Amino acid sequence: MKRLTGLLLAGILISGSCNRPGSVKDPAADLPYTIDLERNIVNVRSVPLSTLGKEVEYIPLETGEGSMLRRIASVIVCDSLIIVSDGTKILRFSQQGKFLGQIGSTGKGPGEYTYVRHFNVDKRNREVFVLAMGTVLVFGIDGEFRRSFKADFRPSQVVMKDENTLMFHLFNMSGPSPDTAFSWYITDKEGVVLSKVRNYFKRVSQPGLIVPDSPLYYHDGSPRFLEFGMDTLYYFQNSAMTPYAIFNRGKLKMDPDLHLTPDTYKEVTDRIRENIWISEINENSRYLFVKVNWGLSDSISYCIFEKGSPELAVLKENGFADDINGGPAFWPKFIGDDNTMVDYLDAFKFLQIIKSSKSGEQAGDGKKLNSRLEALGKELTETSNPVLVVLR
Repeated sequence: MKRLTGLLLAGILISGSCNRPGSVKDPAADLPYTIDLERNIVNVRSVPLSTLGKEVEYIPLETGEGSMLRRIASVIVCDSLIIVSDGTKILRFSQQGKFLGQIGSTGKGPGEYTYVRHFNVDKRNREVFVLAMGTVLVFGIDGEFRRSFKADFRPSQVVMKDENTLMFHLFNMSGPSPDTAFSWYITDKEGVVLSKVRNYFKRVSQPGLIVPDSPLYYHDGSPRFLEFGMDTLYYFQNSAMTPYAIFNRGKLKMDPDLHLTPDTYKEVTDRIRENIWISEINENSRYLFVKVNWGLSDSISYCIFEKGSPELAVLKENGFADDINGGPAFWPKFIGDDNTMVDYLDAFKFLQIIKSSKSGEQAGDGKKLNSRLEALGKELTETSNPVLVVLR
């Protein structure tokens, strides 16, 4: 398990009666995957990185004026570019890590932003969609401003649904308000709302937990998405919202309609610390990568489900053990269309890992420290920009 930072607590969440969209199919019909979290959450083992890929590349992002990153909030690799956000700005780097410039500019004028909630890339039209304080800004992949539109539905995440439409996830909030009735909006690329997906759970308890992010990713021609508190991962099949995977949490399932006040916070958190919910999912051609959170603590289990296998495994090292170069454990935070996977680590932690394995000694899972890692240990300082780890 690993300590999670940045969970946005404003109380706690919600639940209640269900309100399914009419186009949802029977969850038992044509369901590809059923994943037993309750039974397999104790199936902890070390999984070598060589089972996931064969070639590891380390890319230190250039550190200099205009390119300093406080952290990496999200990364997308496309069109021979590395596009990175730290929550305050979006920067472009070459595939070698050379700084190329900022997408847009920081400020309060037209086409500027002071905060980046989330971003995504329309690869076909070479456009970057940026969620910034209730407004969606659209830039060319060259960084130049193109247009914007107002978002009146509290967007927190965005992906391309298809080449003509966007899919937004809304902040998951409690309260008997029309603004909290929907989890997902579908719009055209000018912001015109085409359809909405209602919350499965009615949100009734207040104060409530504000959940900004939920599993939302694009794979094999369609978004995959899961609402907080639900066990069903959906996708679109012929425009119908269709079950893709069901996660059985059994007795470990966390009640999503908890009432929390300062007086009851410790009692509630102690009571649900052995309950689980799913915070993030990603996918490649072989695996589902699933992050499971325990209660309202910062503990996470990093899990993999191999397609065609009946079992899920919890990764012992909070990632795939690097048996290739003896580097840090690897967890894919971005997966490209060609199955290229990207992880990242801040320079301070990277240096700690490198320095803990002296040159020539055994590191990682029995492998000697790679010469490229040794060289990185000399190139980086504790205040350098993060390092990307690219697996092919």
